[in-house]
Amino acid sequence: MRHSLILVHSICFLVMTSYPIHAQQQPIRVYVQSNAGGFTTAGAGDSATDLEKSLSTKEKTIRVVNSSSEADITVRVDSRSERKELDSVVTYKNKSDDGKHTTTTTVPNQDTKRIVHATLIAGDFSTGLEGEGITWRGAADKIATLTDRWIKENYPRILERRTEQKQVTQTEHTASSGATAPSNSDVSIEPGMTPSQVVKMMGEPLKKVAFGQKALWTYKGMQIVFTSDKVTDVKF
Repeated sequence: MRHSLILVHSICFLVMTSYPIHAQQQPIRVYVQSNAGGFTTAGAGDSATDLEKSLSTKEKTIRVVNSSSEADITVRVDSRSERKELDSVVTYKNKSDDGKHTTTTTVPNQDTKRIVHATLIAGDFSTGLEGEGITWRGAADKIATLTDRWIKENYPRILERRTEQKQVTQTEHTASSGATAPSNSDVSIEPGMTPSQVVKMMGEPLKKVAFGQKALWTYKGMQIVFTSDKVTDVKF
């Protein structure tokens, strides 16, 4: 009995550690858009509402937001369409009144498929999504499932981009408000630091020079050398 309990606990541990739990820690912010360039195609608004409801059920990985400015990714509902499919064929046999002749009539039964066409957008990246179902809500559910799958596959990069965007926004805010950039007198530049980490500590450089995999950033009284986006030297 003891060995059985140990085996069960081991299996549970393996399942828990193999499953990506990061999605439960920071939901990805998704904005649903139903127009492009200010124009909306017929039915796109209704499907966008359906999609928001479907995405809201995936609260462990997704949080629906109200604007693109606060979103990590945008899902734009472009259009929707219908397609008829042959579901089955029914054959009827009819006899004449005198019973001597038989006629056969074949009637096809058609099934209507509803299709929602959308585009997933993350920065400069975009990819088409297509959801199909018997109902429009079912088609929107498929789009939500595809979105959820894409988020799980690209989760680390989405969080990395979120951090990059936050740093860019802070830098732009500092520049527009006229605030003084971080002082370079009480900072420590370490080998291996990334450009974004240096900007966070030092502010934007006075000059940037790039040559292949190398870059030279000039600040007042010093220069920082990067190789493959990593600090390799500081010159005073």
